[in-house]
Order: sequence, then structure tokens, then C-alpha cells
Amino acid sequence: MAGKTPYSSDKFRPVVLTIAGYDPSGGAGVLADIKTFEAMGVYGIAVITCNTHQNDISFKSITWLDKEEKKATIKLLAARFPAKTVKLGIHKNLKDVWHSIKLCKEYFPGAQLVWDPVLTASAGFELDFKVQKKSLEKILSSLSLVTPNQMEVCKLGNSKHADKSAMRLSEHCPTLLKGGHSPDKKTSKDYLYVDGEVKKIYSSERINGKGKHGSGCVLSAAISASLAKGNKLESAIDKGKQYVTNFLKSNNTLLGYHLN
Repeated sequence: MAGKTPYSSDKFRPVVLTIAGYDPSGGAGVLADIKTFEAMGVYGIAVITCNTHQNDISFKSITWLDKEEKKATIKLLAARFPAKTVKLGIHKNLKDVWHSIKLCKEYFPGAQLVWDPVLTASAGFELDFKVQKKSLEKILSSLSLVTPNQMEVCKLGNSKHADKSAMRLSEHCPTLLKGGHSPDKKTSKDYLYVDGEVKKIYSSERINGKGKHGSGCVLSAAISASLAKGNKLESAIDKGKQYVTNFLKSNNTLLGYHLN
């Protein structure tokens, strides 16, 4: 029967899984990811790591979901959906990130993994995220890409200098250092580091205004979608950058529209 046939990404849209948090405003987390996936022409599925109590400008609290719930959901989804790419968003700690990676390796073998290491949020909170070097290196070695901003890369790379930290991370996996928080008021530059060196610079006009809630989630989701469609990493980042630029330009509020 048709209802028992698994959804095949060879016949239909490629499948992308997001493992991230729930933001009830829809600006970040799995809701933003799913909107991005749909606009990018892939089929999105989601597993929630936490419930957040927030809107686009205010963060109140966070409730983490049990790991066994995460595993049960992934197992059930894997029975139907052959995800080509998995985007990892907010997690409680490195141990929790590794748990998600192990589940992906078990249930979605061969899937590309993209980690957006959410350590702070634009609505106003910061995780107490302890970084252990060996655990981090094990995680990075399993990824196709990690997408930290300047604050996040310094914490992960244990340096006050973003470029030095990005170089360190890129010795284990390609690292896209986002430039949204740089002081340059006219141009935003993202740097792709590979094997300890800058491989490519993605330069774009800085969009006037206050930015957008969840723009980092949207960028990593768009890159993940593009990878699932068969694009190579540098091209996937290009397409992701184009998408998030349109997202930033879409209106003058903190919550962008998903148009592609």
C-alpha cells in the first residue's frame, strides 16, 4: 500500500532533519528551520531539544527535553524519511550534541551534519556551555560544517581572537565564521575556514535596521537545504547567504519573511 511506502528522497524532495529548540514566536529554532526548508524546496522534519519561553525580543526560560524522547522521535522518523542532511541547533551541552550525532549516525548513515552552535540568542539569553577540548574535537570531526558567530567561535576555540579560533576549529571540520557581529557598518563578511586557512570570503552589503531574530538559524538551515539538494559546500553556502539576505531584506521588523 502507498501509505506504507517510505518517503523516498530519490523520487520526491530531499529530506532535511532539524534537531533544535522550539521558539513559539517562529523566528528561530525548528519553526524557522522548517519555513526555510519549505522555501528552499526540500522536505523538512524536526526533533525538538527544548521548549523556550520567549518572543522576538524577550527570553524568559528554557525547558530541556529528555534524551530518550529525542531518540524515540528520531527512530520513528527514520523509518519513513531518509534525511540527506541534518541541522543541529541549540543543545544543552557538548554531551547532548554528541548524543544527537550518534543517533544521526545510527539512523541516518551518510547524512551530512551541519551544527549551528547556539550559545546565545538574539532574544537575550546565554547558555552555561562548558567546552571540553576532546569532546569538541570528536564532535567537529563528525560534521560537514559548523557555523559559529564571533562570540561563539571564541568560546569554542578558547581564544579572544575569532580568526585564530576559527582556524583551530577548521583543523577538524570546515568552519563558517559569520560576520554579522563585526563592527563594519557597510559590509558583512563571512569567512569559510578549511584545514586552518581561509578558503573563501562571502561578502555582502550589510542590511540596515536591527537585524532579524533567528537569522543564524535561517542561514544554517538554508545551507543544510542546499547541501541536501546536491550542492557542494562552497556553493551551498553561497545559496544560503542569498537566502538569508532576502530574509533580512523582507521587512523592517525583527521577524523576517521566508521568500525564495
